Amino acid sequence: MRIYFKCIFRPDYQKNPSCSILHLIIWVAAVSIALILTLYGFSTHRTISNEIIRDAKETSIKVSKALFEQQKSTLTKSDENGNLRLDMDQSHFLQVDHHFRQFLKNFDIHKIKIYDTSGRIVYSTESKLIGRTDTGNKRLSRALSGEIDTHLVKKEMMLDLADEARFNVEIVETYVPIKIGDKVVGSFETYSDVTPYRQEISSIVFRMLSSLTVILLMVFASSFLIIKKASNLLKSAQLELANKVDQLEQALVNVKQLEGIIPICMHCKKIRDDEESWHQLERYISQHSEAHFSHGICPECFEIEITKYNGNGENGKRMVFRYD
Repeated sequence: MRIYFKCIFRPDYQKNPSCSILHLIIWVAAVSIALILTLYGFSTHRTISNEIIRDAKETSIKVSKALFEQQKSTLTKSDENGNLRLDMDQSHFLQVDHHFRQFLKNFDIHKIKIYDTSGRIVYSTESKLIGRTDTGNKRLSRALSGEIDTHLVKKEMMLDLADEARFNVEIVETYVPIKIGDKVVGSFETYSDVTPYRQEISSIVFRMLSSLTVILLMVFASSFLIIKKASNLLKSAQLELANKVDQLEQALVNVKQLEGIIPICMHCKKIRDDEESWHQLERYISQHSEAHFSHGICPECFEIEITKYNGNGENGKRMVFRYD
């Protein structure tokens, strides 16, 4: 375990070359896992959040159209040219307000506003806002130009349909154009509370990331074991190759010792070494190479020795030579 720890944080590439492979694999795996989890968590959270916002948007569109159709007669008046415009008689406020609140109980919409084309609030579930003009609201301007605008915002406090305060809520604000025919006469602004869904998203993403983390660790651990085994095989091959190289170098040294001019006696054939010592030819060559000697006698020397033997008056005796 200590060896692996050193390989990860303090690798010694010269003493242990396999550490370089393990060190690289471990850090690549760690960075890859972190990057995969980050991107996966972000994309999953973003995808689910977009789905929740899309659902809140579609619900707001349907609710807005239904409310306007149901209360169209009380929310509009005719101008001098006979064209309908948004303008609610305050005597109808309680009737409209009661109807809206009862209708909205079936949805997660906790607040609505209705604007006319000038940006004045004609109706709101928060009654104190009625009559105010919202100037400089770019999202409202887009709605009054005929576009639907949806945006997720966080609010520290908001009053719901029961006029109770809600704190630290996440709201999908949707501006829905109000059209009579092809003409835009105003806009709804709805507040959909998606706080419970957002909290559930975090829980879902956490569970998915936990599962993915376990899977990635298993995959990279398996890969690490395979690479570790291959690294050990490579290390063994390197050691074997190093031993072969040492043997070859040693043999090369011995071969080189017999190179060059070798001083040899012209009579007894002894060889002089670098320390001015004389050695038998056989002994010198055996010490400086892988060669070994076995002794015998050639035919010419045999005849010479026979002649010498016979010349010494040793007739009748038989010479015996043994070849090793």
